[in-house]
Amino acid sequence: MKLKLVHTTVIYPTTPYNFNYSVHNPTHYPDKLNKWEPGRLWFSFRFKGKLIGIKFENQGTVLKPKIKAKFYYKTKLNEEYINLLLKELDYRFEFKEGYSKFYEKFERDRLVGKILKKFKGMKNFCREGLYEYLMIAILLQNTNVKRTVQMTNAMLKDYGEKIEFDGIKLYSIWKPERIIKVPEEELRALKVGYRAKSFLRATEDCIKINEFSMRNLNDIDLRKELLKIYGVGPASVDYIMTGVYHRDVLDTIMPWEAKIYSKLLGLKTTNPNEIMTFLDRLYGEYKSKIIGHLFMDVSWKHKYEKLDWMEKLLPFAHEN
Repeated sequence: MKLKLVHTTVIYPTTPYNFNYSVHNPTHYPDKLNKWEPGRLWFSFRFKGKLIGIKFENQGTVLKPKIKAKFYYKTKLNEEYINLLLKELDYRFEFKEGYSKFYEKFERDRLVGKILKKFKGMKNFCREGLYEYLMIAILLQNTNVKRTVQMTNAMLKDYGEKIEFDGIKLYSIWKPERIIKVPEEELRALKVGYRAKSFLRATEDCIKINEFSMRNLNDIDLRKELLKIYGVGPASVDYIMTGVYHRDVLDTIMPWEAKIYSKLLGLKTTNPNEIMTFLDRLYGEYKSKIIGHLFMDVSWKHKYEKLDWMEKLLPFAHEN
C-alpha cells in the first residue's frame, strides 16, 4: 500500500530533548516496523483504525528542540484526527515530559552524574501500543535474535500490513481481529513453536480490554489488569508499565538482569534482592530512570565498541 504525504507539522518538545536518544534504542532487535538513522526516524503507526506512515526529522538541538513531522496516508487526514494523533505521539514519545527534578537530584551523583550529562534530554519512548508491544515480547521469548528476526518476518509477511512512503517500505504488526481467526496449526507452520498459542491467547485477552482507559489507573490497579493477560508475568509487567504506560516502576529483577545491573552499578553481588535494596536506598522512586540511563549508555557503547561482556549477557545487542 503506497501512501502519500498528507500533512506536515512541527513539534517542539520540552527542553532539554535529545532526538536520537529519544527515538532509538540500539538493543532493540532489527525489524521491519521502523527505520532509524541519525536525525531521522520512519515508522508505521496504527491509530484509530488507520495505518499511517510517519517520518520524524530532527531540526533542532538539545536545548532548542524542533522536530519536523510528516504524516503519510491514502487520503487527507482531517484536523480532528491530526490533533488526536499528535496527542498520542506526545504520550508515546514524551515530548512534553520534563525531567528537571530528576536532573537536579542526580546530576552530581558519583555513579550516574556523567551519564546524565551525556544523555541529557533523553526521554522514555515506546512507538508500540499495548498489543503490538505484547506481540513483540512473545517473539523475543527464549530465543536468539536470528530466530526472532526469522519469526517476525514470517509473521509480518503472512499477517502484517506493508506500506511504502517517502521511499521506505515498512510493515505494521497484524491486527488482533485478523490473527484471532487464524488456526493455531497455521501459525505453527511458520515455525513459531509454542508462541502460536501465546499469540492467540494474548490476543483474546487484549481484545477484551481498553489500553487507553487503563492509562488512568494507578500503578497497583494497572499492574493487576496487565497480569490478567496471558503470558504477562511479574518481570514482563514492569517492562510494559515502564514502556507502554510510562510509569517509573522496577519491582522485579530477573537473574539474567541482575548480572547486567551488577556490572552497570559496579557491585560485587549479582543477587537480585541485594541489587534492589541498593537501588532503593540510593535512588528510590527514580531507580527505573537510573537503570534506563545506565543501560542506554552501555547499549550505545556496545553498538560501536562491541563490549565482550555485553555480548555474552545480551547477545542481540550487536545485531542492529
